[in-house]
Amino acid sequence: MKLRKALPYVRQRTSLHHSAYVRSRTVGVLGGCAVLALAACNSNTSTTATPGLVTIQTAVTCPAPPAHTAVTNPPRHLAAAPRLTLARNIGYCAYIDTSAGVISVRLRPEYAPHAVTEFIALAQHGFYDGLSFYQVCPATTGAACALPAPVAIAGDPTSTGTGGPGFTVASDPVVGNYLFGSVAMYSNDPARIGSQFFISTGDSSGVARKYDIFGQVTAGFPALTALHKGTTITWIAIAITAPEP
Repeated sequence: MKLRKALPYVRQRTSLHHSAYVRSRTVGVLGGCAVLALAACNSNTSTTATPGLVTIQTAVTCPAPPAHTAVTNPPRHLAAAPRLTLARNIGYCAYIDTSAGVISVRLRPEYAPHAVTEFIALAQHGFYDGLSFYQVCPATTGAACALPAPVAIAGDPTSTGTGGPGFTVASDPVVGNYLFGSVAMYSNDPARIGSQFFISTGDSSGVARKYDIFGQVTAGFPALTALHKGTTITWIAIAITAPEP
């Protein structure tokens, strides 16, 4: 699968002035705290404590999802990490089509190049097509949650929490916090990442800052809040967009 050409986009200006700006942009993306009643809207996180937070989590909005078809019989095991070089001065969006709807994610290679490169390469191979969110936290039944926060975890072909694509790569330094809609790699060894990732479905800022944040949800919030254990990923498409301002 080849990356699609640039699509129309909407810029959302970023600033490093103060944490109130973070909250105001979060409200703008979510359509207001009253819509989703999320704890993240009341976050008191300071940008001075987390360099780059306002930039990685107030991103250019992804355009509408592209037309895409799931890969038939996708690979579930690769002998080595796929070779992929990300282009400079462009942006990337990922579209996760689930049985609950499409979730649009602005990818941030400038902060997490290893995670974004691997995620895009696996998505292009169709690795995620047909997998599911095998764990949603907090869990009231079944196995104990791997993370003590509201998250949905996917990308494990074995649905055991220990599976992966057959290889790992080094993780990136963590930039940002696990706010509502943040997307991060998940691994039992946070120094190495494979195919598993999680999306924060609420304020997950209590999670230890060791999981590689590589994107932020910009649309598809109804689908995000509807995720449950067993929600299927139909496909993940990647589109080229304008870079961050």
